[in-house]
Amino acid sequence: MNYLVKDFLKFFVLIAAILFCLGFSSPSSENLSNSPDFSQGIRYLNEQNYQEAILKFTQVINDKNQWIASAYSNRCLAYLQVNNNQAAKIDCEEALERNSENIEAYLNKGLADYRLENYTQSLVAYQEVIKRHKHDYRAYYNQGLVHYKLGNYQQALESYNQALETNHEDSLEHKTWIYYDRALAYLKLENFSQAIANFTHVLILNPQDLQAYYQRGYAYQKLGNYQGAFRDFTEVITLNPQLTSAYINRGIIAGNLGFKEIAWENFKIALDQFQQQNNKIGYNRTLNLIRKFKQITSNVYQTPIG
Repeated sequence: MNYLVKDFLKFFVLIAAILFCLGFSSPSSENLSNSPDFSQGIRYLNEQNYQEAILKFTQVINDKNQWIASAYSNRCLAYLQVNNNQAAKIDCEEALERNSENIEAYLNKGLADYRLENYTQSLVAYQEVIKRHKHDYRAYYNQGLVHYKLGNYQQALESYNQALETNHEDSLEHKTWIYYDRALAYLKLENFSQAIANFTHVLILNPQDLQAYYQRGYAYQKLGNYQGAFRDFTEVITLNPQLTSAYINRGIIAGNLGFKEIAWENFKIALDQFQQQNNKIGYNRTLNLIRKFKQITSNVYQTPIG
């Protein structure tokens, strides 16, 4: 049965790591009493009204007053929020020309370069943060994400470890992200026991994390712990009954455990969902999986698809 799982996973790939918003800085504020445009720009940023924030910071820049460096830095942040990454990169570079110690501008420039696939420049930006503030866990974490993207999984692990060591904040959300991405790096290195330990840590911090259950279920399957895998895919389905790939995974695991009828039930649900989604590729691949499953088990068992 194991080769069925392997074939299946070529189709339903692992959920990829996501670049979370640790790279975003908070808006930088100064003595705003003499700069109403800058003050309004900060207020619009905090209200997530990014287009209006961009207009206000542009006005400050056009006025060429003493707040121009901070205006570039904050407009960079606003551009990132609307995914105008090239404009964000240019603004952060302008901010750094005026203040080479602006850590938030380095962080945001690193994020812009990451999104633009300028990975080497992204790493340089995060190293500049670490050079100036070696305890800024955001730089280590985002650096780890870049290494992961480049396929440097061991280096990603080292960066995540440093992020956890230097993260003295009380934000459980940020720690959850770091543990989750560290688990993904362990998966890539095929250290499934450590991956499971890190996904478990994620679930302690956030028991509703569907992706952690999904990925931990995969790691359990790779170690041959089919009962653990079955429980995790069941949790995934409980959290999201419409996640079709979880039914297929649970069906495969049920087959490994010898629960053939449960396997058929899960495959049938997957077929029905693919049909409802008008997903012909998923439907046909699941049919092929069922045919292989039937060959491996026994001709006594009939497929539930008519």
